[in-house]
Amino acid sequence: MTFRRLLFWVHLSIGIVIGLVIGFLAVTGSILAFQPQIVALAERGARIASPAQGACVAPSDLLKNASEYRQGSATTLTLFSDPHRPAEIAFGADSVVLVNPCDGRIIGNGAGKLRSFFSNVRDLHRWIALNGVRHERLRSIKDACVIAFLFMILSGLVIWFPRKLSWQHIRPAVLFRRDLHGRAREWNWHNVFGFWMAVPLAVIALTGTIMAYPWANALLYRAAGDHLPAERAEAEPKRAKPLHADKFSSLDVPIQAAMTQDAKWQSLEMRLPSEKDPNVAFRLEEGDGSNPHQRVQLVLARKDGRVVRVERFSNNSPGRQWRLYARFVHTGEMFGILGRIVALLACTSALMLVWTGFSLSLRRFASWKKRRAAHKKVKHHQNRPKSPVRETASV
Repeated sequence: MTFRRLLFWVHLSIGIVIGLVIGFLAVTGSILAFQPQIVALAERGARIASPAQGACVAPSDLLKNASEYRQGSATTLTLFSDPHRPAEIAFGADSVVLVNPCDGRIIGNGAGKLRSFFSNVRDLHRWIALNGVRHERLRSIKDACVIAFLFMILSGLVIWFPRKLSWQHIRPAVLFRRDLHGRAREWNWHNVFGFWMAVPLAVIALTGTIMAYPWANALLYRAAGDHLPAERAEAEPKRAKPLHADKFSSLDVPIQAAMTQDAKWQSLEMRLPSEKDPNVAFRLEEGDGSNPHQRVQLVLARKDGRVVRVERFSNNSPGRQWRLYARFVHTGEMFGILGRIVALLACTSALMLVWTGFSLSLRRFASWKKRRAAHKKVKHHQNRPKSPVRETASV
């Protein structure tokens, strides 16, 4: 058996084992590819047509109005420089109240069910978690399948490589053919999708491995010439008492101070501190949140808005910068709409590779059974004893 033949059978066997998991990741990844754009489209009716020109209410009033409208503790406040966009007050991971940032009027819950749907899909894609419950064994299987898929991409390129480098031999493996049917058509599709999307799929699988495994993350830091930061011991978190509505006014000063830290800010997200927390954490985005270069992390004193810590992308170590690149390259969002389109096409191609791979395997298995049955029939006919009549006739 040649090396290429051996590699083919290893490729086929691994594909049968991991196919369903890769198909699951491809479907959930496709759903998440344009999540922000879909949510914005669903909430387009909440945009403010005629923003007020005069003085606006304090940010703390937005929090108070939202807390009265939606019972519970607010977790984040997001403001936008665009006066047509409503402020967003989050109550947990997927519950958001939209508020007019100027007059404080409650607009509504926005696309709450859609946000909840995307949140559940994201948890399934990342953690194999549903309703907040993580299944660690299933997650380990998923992560291992991602590594195996990376091997399949590389081995598939070796198997795909034509024996002769001529356009006559390369063309059937890189272009779709309309004149094919059945097994030949599926083989053509499997080759074409695999060839054109090999690089994006390999990048997605590699960055997914880096985010899934500590050893892969450590290799990334080492490749960047950096030391892996010490891991913090994960103690059981104590639920701090949330900030009471009467003290929301103490947040106005640090919010105004945060706005002055970056004149280019497009969105400002503040995590509400606990009752005893002396500082407030902010995240300022100069774009749409898809580029780490346009992000600024701030920590300000709650009492007077004094700057405690400022973290820009350039302040991070090389290893941390590479880790951020891996996160935003994985989804394609770092390259804007074009990157998201490529990520969506890659997920769709992965799904097509799973389908054509399974179909080709089933056809191969059916063909093998048919040949085996025919071989047994011939062998049985040859081993059947001759009748006396035939023996006499032969004499």
